[in-house]
This record gives sequence, structure tokens and C-alpha cells, in this order.
Amino acid sequence: MKHSVYLLLLLSVCFIGAQRIEAAKISEPAETAMLDFIYVNANTGEAAGGHTAIRLGSTVFHYQFFPDGKFLLVRESWPHFRYIYNELRNRAISVNRVPLTAQGYAQLRNHFTGLLLAQQQNLNHLHAAQNEQHLLMQLKKGTGKLALESVGLFDDTRAEDDGMRNLNQIIHRALGENFVMHQRKQVDARLARHTLEVDQPVDGLTWEGRLQALLLEREFYRIIEQGKSLAPERVLSTSLGAVGLSAEQQALLQNYSQQLAISIVGLIQSQRPDRAKSLLLQTARYLVVKQSLSTNTLLTLDPFSTRASLVQVTERDELQGLHAQLRQNAMQAQQDFFQSAANINIAYAILESSLGRLHEMEIALQTGSSVRVEPGILLPAHKGMVSLDFTYRQMDLSTLVAENQVRKTQLQQQVDEQYAYHLITRNCVTELLRSLNSAFENKMSGEKELGGWLAPNEGLAFIPHQFDALITEHFPVQEKEVLPARRLRQLNALYTGAAHDNVLPLWLRESNTLSTTLYKHRVEDTHFLFFTDDMLLFRPVFGASNILWGALNSVGGVFGFPLDGGERLHQGLRGMFYSLPELMFGNIRKGSYGFIETATVGP
Repeated sequence: MKHSVYLLLLLSVCFIGAQRIEAAKISEPAETAMLDFIYVNANTGEAAGGHTAIRLGSTVFHYQFFPDGKFLLVRESWPHFRYIYNELRNRAISVNRVPLTAQGYAQLRNHFTGLLLAQQQNLNHLHAAQNEQHLLMQLKKGTGKLALESVGLFDDTRAEDDGMRNLNQIIHRALGENFVMHQRKQVDARLARHTLEVDQPVDGLTWEGRLQALLLEREFYRIIEQGKSLAPERVLSTSLGAVGLSAEQQALLQNYSQQLAISIVGLIQSQRPDRAKSLLLQTARYLVVKQSLSTNTLLTLDPFSTRASLVQVTERDELQGLHAQLRQNAMQAQQDFFQSAANINIAYAILESSLGRLHEMEIALQTGSSVRVEPGILLPAHKGMVSLDFTYRQMDLSTLVAENQVRKTQLQQQVDEQYAYHLITRNCVTELLRSLNSAFENKMSGEKELGGWLAPNEGLAFIPHQFDALITEHFPVQEKEVLPARRLRQLNALYTGAAHDNVLPLWLRESNTLSTTLYKHRVEDTHFLFFTDDMLLFRPVFGASNILWGALNSVGGVFGFPLDGGERLHQGLRGMFYSLPELMFGNIRKGSYGFIETATVGP
């Protein structure tokens, strides 16, 4: 994907509130018994055919195509969905509202949640098989080392610091002087007895999961025994955190460090087989909170994992706007954490994510370097090496590698088939309708609850625009709402506030990309000269001009090929392609935005 799409992802997944967007207040609908069918009109790239979704209360469910080739069900909040599609992607949204009974509403919510859980379970099975194969290959090679998550948060070369000494004292007082050493020896004994075989999960963990849990648990006890400190490169400081801590904030952080210590002691005593990763994370957080107190600076762990994507940023003006937005998000997260009486661990995780993203943007602004991008609320899980210095009871690793490879291949094929995309038979409309219809025992019960029925293969329902029209024909739509795209909404505001004799000059200024004040050209929007989404009569004429403009850029791209690798040529040709529908009074391209100066919008 293009760098701008990644920046969109960066911005879209780190918002933490649900407040007003400039020029349009986005309010979450109440949890009423309504089923909302959503149609998003076209734009360039993956949006060329439009998009569909359903909304139940404040939650949107829709299917998305991901860069790894999977076509997956996604759940997100309505403010987040609208911010992405209506604001950043500059696309109009049509909402058709169909009444439901309370029972039907709950049935649909539970059904789509169940689909998400089943989808995640299938992907987890594949991921587990891939991890098992990787571990088996490492064991077969006899490297004696294995990279595991969370271990990389600590540094083997650094001596014990005050934070680790304090934690050691707390553990010794609570559990006894020799407790940690005794536990480590028990783990060593369990590792020696561990059998490497592909079997059924025990306590929810496969053999690979149990082995990793044992290795991580042993590593935790080793870190405590040897008094290892945090790896300095895993500790981040931002301009926001550098202003110093107030006395009240210091007291709250001190209280949080005590809660973390209690949590660590409790986890050590628990019987959870997968507790080791949580132990390492909570220990690292305890140490970084102690560092914050000793330096009077709000420090956090680096939250990005090895799964983060590295993106080169070229739009400096967008960087400034993104930085301002991320700083605003971080300030809100900091305020929420220091005012949080309950769910303090969740508040701290959001603070950790927000400050990590802010730090990444500040480094990019200072050095012009690339930016790490990763979706969701992040949890620090940097990988580090652990020793495989124990004897395996199962020595026939070649057989296990072969058996697990077959299982991994089968799971991969199942996932590829189940979550494949097809332009006509498996797209955002057809899969949404299949998922909706499968919530009911049969067509009769579905019609009774929904007041209508629409099959994925009925008519031209697979086309998003036709889907929007068919909804009004097949369902008792109680209300229809149209949310204009961002640029058209701003354009209308200009016309409304202008004197009558000033409308034409405004239209002339805003009709093209050279003089407009409402839009700045972005690479992913392709080369074009005139906007055509707000006009019909002159659309073919402006479309022909856009084709000519794209052709001129393509010619320039031929000469500039040695310098840009054909990027301008490619964009010029794409610009011509997206201008073709304009010759027949159609419109796809509308322009898009890399960021919007707005209050935060919840994910």
C-alpha cells in the first residue's frame, strides 16, 4: 500500500474519544432496535466500486480486503467508520434504516459477534500451526536459541537498577527469599519432561504454546534472580512527557507502581499456564513507571511489535497535521489515565500506545525517517533470544516437522478458501448479505424479523450501488439519511455564506485542483484537473480535460522515468483511467485527505 494509506491507518486506529468533527458533528446513535444498511459511494483505488456495511446501534460490521489477500469481517465504531470514509476518503454515505424487534436486534448483534470470534479462531489456528512449524525447525536445526516475545524488553548487559531492587524486595517479602529460585528449578524440571508432539491442546495451549510458556516463565525468573534492567532503547520519551510531573501525578504514578507490584505477585502465585508473558509485560511497566518517578518525566515502553510496518513518509505538510493530531490524542490519553479510578490498566495501555505513536511521529519530523505503523491498542512485546538448553524426550523431529507441515498446509488452504475475495461472488455486498441471512433459520423467519429478504445472487445485488437501491425495494425502510462527502459539504458551506454575486467566482476557484482552497493534491488521488462530483452538465467536458491532463503527466512521466522509477507515468495513466467514466456522465474520483484537523474519534 501507499505511504498515505498507511498514514491513514496510523491515524484511524489511535483515536480515543468520540467528539465533534469540523463542520459535522458525528454522534453515536443510541442502541435502538434498528438495522442500518450503509452504502458508501465510489472513489479511486480499492474504493472504485463503492462499499457497503451494516450498523447496529453504534457498531458497524463490514467486510474488508487486506494486503495479505484475506477478505475479513471487521467491527468498528460508527464515528470511526464515518471519519475514515466520509471525512478522509471524501465519500458520501447513504444510510437506510430498518426497524427491528428487541429480540431481532440482540440476535443480529450476537450473530455477527459470533462470526468475528469464529473468524479469529480460524486465523489463530493457522497462526499457531505456523509458530509450531517455526519452533520445530529451530529445534531441528539445533541452534540452541529461540526468539520469543516480551524477552526483548530487558537487557542482559545492564546491572540491576533501583526499580528492579524494589521489585525483588516486594517479591521476597510476599513469597519468601528462595521462592523465585525454587520456581525456576521447577520450570527447568518441567522443561526436561516436556514431550514434543503434535497433540490436542491442554489448558487451551498446544505443545508449542506450553513450551513457549515454560521458556518465558523461566526467563522471567532468571530476570528477577539476576536483576536485569530494561533495555534503554525500549524506553520512550516524548515532548509531551518531558514537561515534568506534578505532585499529584507523581502520587498517582506511585500508586500505579504499587498496583503493578501486587499484580506481579498475584500472577506468580496463579495457576494460569500462559501467565509468563503478562509477568514480563507487567514487570517492564513497573520498571518504566519507576524510571518516570525517578526522572520526573513521563516515560513509557516502546509499544510497537515486530509486526509493525515500516513506511517512508514524503508529505511533510501532512506530517505536521498528523503530529498535531497525535499530540492531541496523547494529551487526552494522559488526562484519562491520571483521572482514571477504574480500569487503570486499560487507561495506561491507551496512554502507552498514544505516546508511542507520538514519539514515532516526532522522530520522523526531526530526522525525516520512516514511520512504524501498527493497528489497534498496542502492547509492548519485543522479541528476545532464550536458550533451548534442555534435553528433548521426543527426538524424531523430522517426523514432527513433516506432520505439522501437512497440518499447516491444510489450515492455510482452508483459510485461503474461506476468506478469499472475488469481484462478483465474494465481495463486500455478497458476504454481508450471506452473514445477515445466516442469522436466521430460514428465509421465512428472516423475512418475519427483517420485514424483507435479499439474497446475494438476486438481481445485481453484488454491485454496491445496486445493493443500495434494492434495499429500499426489499425492506421496510423507515428512514433514509444521506451524509455528503467532506469536500461537497465544505463547498456548500462556502456557497451558503457567500453573497449571491460571489457564487460564480467561488465555483470557478473551487472547481479545479490548481486554485481550490478545500483540497490539496495527493499522489494516491491520481493526476486530474477538474472536480466533477458536484456537476453533471459539464462532466463530459471536464472529464475530457482530465484525460488530457493525465496524458500530459504521462508524457512527462516518460521523461522522468529514470528519476522516479515510473511513478508519474503510472499516476498519469491511472488519472486517465479514472476520468473515462466522466465522459459518460459518471464519476469515481473525488479526491481524499491525509489528515483532518479535528477532535479525536473513537476506534
